[in-house]
Amino acid sequence: MLDSEIVSLDNEGKSQFYELLFHRGEARLCAFDLLWCNGEDLRYTSLMERKHRLRFLIQQSDRLFYCDHVERHGKSLFQLACEHDLEGIVAKHKNDPYTPGTKWLKIRNQQYSQWAGRDELFERERETDPDTLWDACAMVCEDAA
Repeated sequence: MLDSEIVSLDNEGKSQFYELLFHRGEARLCAFDLLWCNGEDLRYTSLMERKHRLRFLIQQSDRLFYCDHVERHGKSLFQLACEHDLEGIVAKHKNDPYTPGTKWLKIRNQQYSQWAGRDELFERERETDPDTLWDACAMVCEDAA
């Protein structure tokens, strides 16, 4: 079982939220954590151990890829994310397990160009069909299998 995110990337490798939402771009799965593998519960192992095992489990393809990590230099990484108009970064302790009490930070780029209109869009979507992206998710998972 993976912790991952479905994305649609442009020609520069930047995530394009609306392309994914409106099924205009190709859905890809970005895997960044491994929770279960071959019947083994990995949630209580360290993040670094889980990522190490995930790296060797994932065979990169056009539709599935491993999201690497950066140790230290968080401020520089965030600055780079902002300069490239990315949503932000996630900060986690490398020795933490994956449990309900585990704390991590999602550090958002407040100037991210794709924030505009999201709140209104999701409120409208929640009222009509909360599962609008499940078909795309199932398709990516089938292709990855």
